[in-house]
Amino acid sequence: MKKIFLFLALISTITSIAQQKGGMSPKQIAERNKPGTVMILATFKGTVKSAKPYVDEAALGKLALQIKQQLEAAGNFSTELFWTTYIKAFSEHVDQYMYKSDEIMSEELNTTMLGSGFVITPDGYVVTNAHVIDASDESTKQSFAQQAFAKIINQDIADIETSMGRKATDEEVKSLTDAESWYFSQTLTVDEIKTEYSVILGVTGKDGAIVPMTVPAQVVTRGEPIPGKDVAILKLQDKHTYPTIRIGDDTQMSTGDPVYVLGYPGVATFHPLISEESMTEATLTTGLVSARKKMKGGWDVLQIDAAITHGNSGGPVMNDKGEVIGLATFGSADEQRGQEVQGMNFIVPATIVKEFLEKGNVKPAMSDISLAYEAAMNLFDKSSFKKALKKFQEVKEMNPSFPFIDKYIKDTQTNIDKGLDKGGDGIDTLYYYIGGGAVALIALIAIMMKRKKKTA
Repeated sequence: MKKIFLFLALISTITSIAQQKGGMSPKQIAERNKPGTVMILATFKGTVKSAKPYVDEAALGKLALQIKQQLEAAGNFSTELFWTTYIKAFSEHVDQYMYKSDEIMSEELNTTMLGSGFVITPDGYVVTNAHVIDASDESTKQSFAQQAFAKIINQDIADIETSMGRKATDEEVKSLTDAESWYFSQTLTVDEIKTEYSVILGVTGKDGAIVPMTVPAQVVTRGEPIPGKDVAILKLQDKHTYPTIRIGDDTQMSTGDPVYVLGYPGVATFHPLISEESMTEATLTTGLVSARKKMKGGWDVLQIDAAITHGNSGGPVMNDKGEVIGLATFGSADEQRGQEVQGMNFIVPATIVKEFLEKGNVKPAMSDISLAYEAAMNLFDKSSFKKALKKFQEVKEMNPSFPFIDKYIKDTQTNIDKGLDKGGDGIDTLYYYIGGGAVALIALIAIMMKRKKKTA
């Protein structure tokens, strides 16, 4: 009987060791999930109309006089400070100085909104945020206004710069632009708007470079932008086998757990110094779960401190297993300064995503090519380069344009040439054989117990 207990103790120890095996590194998570992370483009076309603004010159004159008197009374009047204060006051209370006129202006609009998403089935179902594809969202309306009436806004900025006798600062330009965009968004109407959706995937092109492949998409189901359940499901219209990402369980996430965000933040994706080739590669940011909070609708969101910004919306947020536990959705802003506050961001959890997948009758599944790529990456990470090379070549045969495949075939061959191949399957083989041993021990115990019973 003592031997049996020793066997059971050994099995328990082996199981515990296997369960304690840590998660993946940020690099491993990014490498495995970048192929399935995509850029979402929503293009809105139509005729935008707005009432031409009437500016109350008398009210602005009173404002200027009031600011001048206040600064002089405080003993710190300067032309620079006067204009800075004047522009700030006008922008913060633009509704008191700018009114609708009877004249209607119109502009043909063709604008595109950018977001992120990820593929969850081999045939191309994609998850993103509802607000990424929603033309009725307030920020979308303001973007319409800013783009459609850019000539007017730019001319007004030029006129005030002439009055100031200097160039407006970046903060002053932003204040004026936001103020006038707000006015136009309040009076804006869009006639016969047509919406087109497309998804951009990075694929391997000539000489191994990653190039964009654009695939049209249709909406399957969607929720409502925040404070609603901000989820949308798209379906890619071209028939391919797509790279995929696993969906995990957000209910297991606790404060302090690591999170990893992939997506296409506009400031990095379209940075003027970055090549077009690099635009199709998703950006990784990392952080921790800060808290689990309740929305006013009674459902949970996760607060994270990983950096996200415009363009990240809809992108996958993953746990240390590389599984999606939510969508990067909204952040926080300092209302006084009008600036984003990083470290206070929120994600719509996978639990809510699954509600929409069920509604759209979509069943998440990993594609064969992603499983093969994942297996190759596992072998590569364990320095089993010869076996990894065979797996990478299988991926290449399945889809020659699979992203990053040429790079990994080249890197793997280089490691083999350097004599770095360790052979076998690495540490996981040990777990496999130990596991097999545990099964054999269990079988042996069962036989021993049976024999002892017969003897008795």
